[in-house]
Amino acid sequence: MNDYKSEFLQEAREYVELMNQSFLKLESGEKSAIDEIFRAMHTIKGMAGFMGYKNLEKLCHKLESFLGDLRGKEVSGEIVDLLLLSSDRISEILNKIESEDSDEVDCQEIYDRIGSFEDHEANENHRVDEENKVNANLKIEVRLCEDCAMKGVRGLLILEALREVCDLKATEPEESKIEEGCDYFVIFANGEPKKVDEVLSGVAEIEKYTISETINKKEKAREEKKDEKSKERSSPALQIQKKNESVRVDVKVLDSIMNLIGELVIIKGRLVQISGKYEIQELSEAVNIMEKSITSLQDEVMKVRMVKVERVFNKFPRMVRDLARKFGKKIEFVMEGLDTELDRTVLDDMSDPIMHLLRNAVDHGIETPEERKTKGKRETGLIKLSARREKNNVVIEVEDDGRGIDLEKIRRKAIEKGLISEGSQISEEDLKALIFLPGFSTKDQATEISGRGVGMDVVKTTVEKLGGSLRVISEKEKGTKIRINLPPTVAIIKSLLVGVGKQVYAIPISNVVEAVYVDRKNLKSIHGNPFLIVRDKLIPAFKLSEIFGSENGKEREVGIIVERESEKYALIVDSIVDQQEIVVKPLTGLLSKIRGFSGVTILGDGTVVPILDISSLLGGDKFG
Repeated sequence: MNDYKSEFLQEAREYVELMNQSFLKLESGEKSAIDEIFRAMHTIKGMAGFMGYKNLEKLCHKLESFLGDLRGKEVSGEIVDLLLLSSDRISEILNKIESEDSDEVDCQEIYDRIGSFEDHEANENHRVDEENKVNANLKIEVRLCEDCAMKGVRGLLILEALREVCDLKATEPEESKIEEGCDYFVIFANGEPKKVDEVLSGVAEIEKYTISETINKKEKAREEKKDEKSKERSSPALQIQKKNESVRVDVKVLDSIMNLIGELVIIKGRLVQISGKYEIQELSEAVNIMEKSITSLQDEVMKVRMVKVERVFNKFPRMVRDLARKFGKKIEFVMEGLDTELDRTVLDDMSDPIMHLLRNAVDHGIETPEERKTKGKRETGLIKLSARREKNNVVIEVEDDGRGIDLEKIRRKAIEKGLISEGSQISEEDLKALIFLPGFSTKDQATEISGRGVGMDVVKTTVEKLGGSLRVISEKEKGTKIRINLPPTVAIIKSLLVGVGKQVYAIPISNVVEAVYVDRKNLKSIHGNPFLIVRDKLIPAFKLSEIFGSENGKEREVGIIVERESEKYALIVDSIVDQQEIVVKPLTGLLSKIRGFSGVTILGDGTVVPILDISSLLGGDKFG
């Protein structure tokens, strides 16, 4: 069984994730979601039984029965809370199976809560039965003969015969007791006494029956929606069974393949250099064919690594819903662009930052229903999580219509912490940037959700590490939008190689707009700051030779126009060396703290080339 254990855990966790999404659909009134949940629970139960995990099988069986009783009924928030708690317990059991190969987790709390709901349901059914008795126009009393051999079967036959001519509303005792067998029972129904009498007079083994007419306070109730699902099952539906053409691959295998592809790209670069140096025709032809094959292989591997953001986004509706209930807030959570694709590594790394931003939106951003009402807003706040492709990058946004960022409060906190002086002049953008500093928070008291100044620092650090950028857009009492700009992948990128002194640097092509020659005519100094004039527009210029302390070895320099957050800047370099695909090797240890670089790459001749991080190189600690 151990051979199947990993597959069982993976599939079970996928079904738990599906259930979590369906529970929220159920709470929002989508009654068909109960069928998705039921199928998922039934599948987990079956797999658990096959694997021999009896405790998990018992829990799923109990929940399966409970879900069956919920079909066609209104589901309250309390029931959804119980269902979500149950999925958490199933996850806990799966974790214990993975670590200890045991499913012994205490589920008594769930059984007790299910029992209390079932007791409430039984009381409700009793109340309905009493109401049905009042609304029936016939009271039918039946006594069977003492020598009746199978009283339970005879009783059920009488009930089925009466259903043909009248509408049965209730029985005393309940139908299950009649099925077990009893001498005397009473039936409450809507119908005509004459037809009932004709039926009962033709049934054997009845010692005595009486039909009494009662006052019917309501017209006959129509119950056409007793079994909508049976109609669906009876209607023919063509189902095409598609052949399963997918296989599960461990992510470690994908990472290994990606590293091997990276080495091939480096070797390819080396062979291109050799063939160009020695001008061997046969070698050049072979290298060209190999280059095309490696490029195609690289593209295919990149496609395998790309996954939809839906994979991570789908876990956030549950989190937002739980936090909203915890804080007594009403929140509508919307997700857009779920089909947008990102490299698996990038997406996994972004999970925690997005979680922190959503928690802040719930805790800091959205007001209580009472606050929103006094401000003239609708009681239900809106939080939107979206993803989209923009040029070569992916943009992720977290937006809310809550309080917005109070810049004056940030200023006071910054002065209190000694980050700025009392009378210093600081721009709005610089004030917004302060929220990303470690330990900075505008909350007076920390909660278990926020207020310790850790979350936003994690967001900034992670985005920078991935070569992305952040921007904060906010208006007081209108809301806040956090925009994250990310490269779709961090493994292999197209880059522009530039020379500065004796060193070569790589600039990601996604940042480059154009390149122009620099001379005395288009490079001007205004108030001591250099600007490059491009088509009569002034663009802030930065000499990389001055930034990196290199000697300028060229009289005629080149200006690389790059874009950061819709703003253009000019990087002055000595020359353009080449344009090629490079393998990104991330910086680790102490080197990871060096600002201005997102990693390094190795060229075909073994040269180590730093990759410039345009955002941190030009922006420093400034965001927006």
